[in-house]
Amino acid sequence: MNALKVVSIGGFGHSVFVFDDMLGMEEAELVGLAPAFQGEDISFFTRHELCKEVPVYDDYPGMLEEIRPDVAVISTRLDVIPGVIIAAANAGCHIIAEKPLALDMETLAEVRLAVESNDVKLTAILSMRSEPQFIAAKELYDSGVIGEAVLVNGRKSYKWGNRAEWMGEKEKYGGTIPWVGIHAIDFTNFITGLEFRKVAAMKGNFSHPERPACDDNCTMILELSNGGHATVSVDLYRPGPAQTWGDDWVRVVGTKGIIEARGSDLTCTLLVDGEQPVSVELPEKSRMFREFLLAVAGDDTSRILQEASFMLTKVCLHAQESAERGVFVDVK
Repeated sequence: MNALKVVSIGGFGHSVFVFDDMLGMEEAELVGLAPAFQGEDISFFTRHELCKEVPVYDDYPGMLEEIRPDVAVISTRLDVIPGVIIAAANAGCHIIAEKPLALDMETLAEVRLAVESNDVKLTAILSMRSEPQFIAAKELYDSGVIGEAVLVNGRKSYKWGNRAEWMGEKEKYGGTIPWVGIHAIDFTNFITGLEFRKVAAMKGNFSHPERPACDDNCTMILELSNGGHATVSVDLYRPGPAQTWGDDWVRVVGTKGIIEARGSDLTCTLLVDGEQPVSVELPEKSRMFREFLLAVAGDDTSRILQEASFMLTKVCLHAQESAERGVFVDVK
């Protein structure tokens, strides 16, 4: 079997996670890089070990036409993502895309139509699913040891760092809920398998007026598909000296016990009535993007997160709407 031809489009986001998973792969080869728009700086990605001898193109349409790749990795400014997904799908590429897939429902529908009508596969860069503490939590939940989830609490706390100037513009950034909050909604779905019926959200910017559209605090309440509930909090106030960039944490309350998993100290703890808390041994970090590439090369589509990627984007857009309108929103 010939190796899949993979290209990278864009210079912002988390393509490096895909590149990391591709290191040592014989089944896929990175064969081209290009900016997603004129003037975009892609140097952060070109410095990655995988990219050292990969040709860089001036524009991605020319690259797609010349190379005719099998897979496009798309990670760029958030408002640009959907147009590049559509172009790549129309060129027959399977897609690994930065999230969110779109910044409004109409555009999301256009992205879905392009993907489905061209019969290509897509997964968003939902990298929390590869983290050992969340894999351990999922395995515990699937075992039935805590029963059925009735309440899930998720937290995302990040450092403010050096936020790009365009993140202060709503039409380019969209909001912190779809950019950061999507991860907590995702690991809620990943661990429990539950989807979402309703969402209510609030957001604000207390301390960063220089980036007015970049909410530095957000909260969500979600009704789960089994009738349970979830809460999500997001903040960009993690102190600079903290050892990790983010503090990703989840607490799953079940009818028989509780699971707690935390990324900043790589722990997963099981608590059940009548027993001492148990610190669970963590599995290896998964290579989820390697699995995607292997899946599109073969017949096993079980590792492709296409429906989850669209569903989670939709939930986040509904949450953003809720925060702006001040109402509960049904997830349809």
